[in-house]
Amino acid sequence: MAEVKGGTKDWRSGGGGRRPSAFGGGRNEPDRLEPPTMSRSRVQLASSYAPGVLMTWEGGKGICRTVPLANDITKELRPTTIELIYENLRDFVTNWRERAMKAVPDALPELVLDAPFLNSRTGEANVERSDFQMTGPDRVGYVPYPLLYRCGVCGSVREYESVADQYRQPLPKKCHGHDARWTQVDVVYAHWSGDIQPLSPFNFNYDAQSGEVRQIRMCTCGSNHFKLLNSAPVFSEWKYVCEDCGNSRTLKKADPDVLARLQAEQLAGGRTFQFVEVDMLPVSYRANSTFYPQRTSFIEFQDSSVVDLMTPQRTGGLTAKLAQIHNIPFDEPTDDEIRERLEVSPAHAGEWDDYLGFMAMAQRADESGRLDRARNYRDQATELREGWFATGIVDRGRLGSPGVLRAIALREEWTRRYDPIRLTVQHDAFTREHIDEAMARHAAVDVMDPDITLTDVVNDPERRARYQASTGNLLAHLGVERLVVVRGLPICEFSFGYSRVSSTPVYKREYQGQSIDMPVRLKAFDQLPIQGTKRPIYVTQQRNEALYFKLDEARVIRWLKANGVSNVPDEALGRAFLERYEDFGPFLEIFKDREGTGGYPRTIPAYVYLLLHTLSHQMMHSLADTSGVDRDAIGEHIFPADLAFVIYRKGMTPDLGNISAMWRNHSDEFLRRAIDPRTLRCGSGSLCDARGGACPACVMVSEVSCIASNLLLSRAVLRGGRGPEWEPRSAPDLVGFLDPAVAG
Repeated sequence: MAEVKGGTKDWRSGGGGRRPSAFGGGRNEPDRLEPPTMSRSRVQLASSYAPGVLMTWEGGKGICRTVPLANDITKELRPTTIELIYENLRDFVTNWRERAMKAVPDALPELVLDAPFLNSRTGEANVERSDFQMTGPDRVGYVPYPLLYRCGVCGSVREYESVADQYRQPLPKKCHGHDARWTQVDVVYAHWSGDIQPLSPFNFNYDAQSGEVRQIRMCTCGSNHFKLLNSAPVFSEWKYVCEDCGNSRTLKKADPDVLARLQAEQLAGGRTFQFVEVDMLPVSYRANSTFYPQRTSFIEFQDSSVVDLMTPQRTGGLTAKLAQIHNIPFDEPTDDEIRERLEVSPAHAGEWDDYLGFMAMAQRADESGRLDRARNYRDQATELREGWFATGIVDRGRLGSPGVLRAIALREEWTRRYDPIRLTVQHDAFTREHIDEAMARHAAVDVMDPDITLTDVVNDPERRARYQASTGNLLAHLGVERLVVVRGLPICEFSFGYSRVSSTPVYKREYQGQSIDMPVRLKAFDQLPIQGTKRPIYVTQQRNEALYFKLDEARVIRWLKANGVSNVPDEALGRAFLERYEDFGPFLEIFKDREGTGGYPRTIPAYVYLLLHTLSHQMMHSLADTSGVDRDAIGEHIFPADLAFVIYRKGMTPDLGNISAMWRNHSDEFLRRAIDPRTLRCGSGSLCDARGGACPACVMVSEVSCIASNLLLSRAVLRGGRGPEWEPRSAPDLVGFLDPAVAG
């Protein structure tokens, strides 16, 4: 193994008794020794080489486990970005818990979520900022693991408790009278609780008297020397043989942590568990199942309102913002009216000056780049203003839409991912920051008003007119009012933990001909080697190209009416969406019916989202076919109340301008493919055409790319045909959005 650079002290000799998994923990030890480090790309270190993965170090240095190193980048991130990271993390953790508990209702919460993601008192999902640190994935440490070795000549095995233990007692050069040939055993035990163990012959038992799990480190004959017979091609035929008595044992080992928790629950009067719940799986350290990094991404915004207005304390500001975005009448008191009301109240006479002072200080802080301080001043001003409304000194004003007021009151119970109020505020910031302001610095361009870098027709009036006529005609066929190429959409991707055995919250264990659901634990990365117990969140940022689509509202209204959707207005469809939205739920359960026995009505929210989501997938397929960008490397973001969506390259490697190049060379092909009759048919014969819905052969994409788990999709939305599967079979067929009768 490698030595630490820049020093003579060998890290292997320190920290007696520490197992490799302990490296990276936040322990207060004098003269702490760091493991050797390696560098990779930021993307690799945040995923493929994230802390906890088993890997082979180049140069034949054996199998190692990566451990985290400190690299605090909190001050390098905008406050809004940090807020969005924690929002997305809470959403991910909450959904993980709900999915696991839905499949396994009697699962222990601590076997679903690791401690940093869990409220130990309530068993609910919880993310505390003090438990995490924003970390730059610039380098990672590595330590040898597993410390289990087998002689390639006779099969004898030797296991060490720690790196220090091996340093004190090196592997012998001789084994049973012959030259030893020691190699690490490249198979480990893995469990869906997130733990791994060396493939040693020593199992764990629960000691009822002490309440602890102990490892049995010897055979029944008293020997602790075993040989591993691993010549068979499958793990099930591998076995250990005692070198003294010859008794053999199969590869069986209980996960010690899970065994302790389930046994304690059983002794306390809980349910009786089966060994299959604690039995670890022997897997190659190279297998994907040993490590699944968990990560997510989002579009960055500078405007703090995308976060601030979502808090309960800012209901008044949110109401005013929605009134502005969707042109809803709002009788809001003027500043002069508020000041007059306060001046006649002796208890609040000076508060108007305080309010103006906070706002002025916030503006100065903004101008000088002190965003955190500006936000604090603005929060204090908002607290004053909300206090006036709450006490009735000042009338908050009246919004001309009871339905939107109802939505604002209920939105705390809605699933965050599909919350149209949050998304419409984000869309307002998106169009302002990433389109309008970006156009001013040539970082975005409307395809109907291109610049020289997007197409060479700009300086030729005749060719430009033909280009605009052709492109405008294709966009009209698609029902797209506006299409913008965004050249530098800021995408933030972060990884925060991992799971083993399964990448999803539920693992189906095959046992005695049955498939049993097991809860998969979401694990946080190991603790950073700093004071305290902070876990790293690896943050990577990139500016990628994207395409922004805004649909023609009049066309969408005609399509909704043609399909019998109830109470469709003649205008202001976004306002109607907010007024009538009912929570889709975290897993879109109401849209999972596959038998045509559902009874969900044709509502504006469901059908608008269905249309946008299906068209988004259609354009993702078209982009992949014409640009060279891998389909799994394309992300989507939907703004349903604004009839808009974005598809973007979500990779963290350098953006080579594939989308711009695609438009320069294949813009017509890109748009024509989306409306080509051949691409509007299901690739699995007539499967989706006959039953309604979607499948991987038509508009579905991989789960990592889809924002809604490939639900609320139907090929018939575009070309017409059977209604969605979550409607009753008696529902009338759909009129396609691309139908000439709808185009008008």
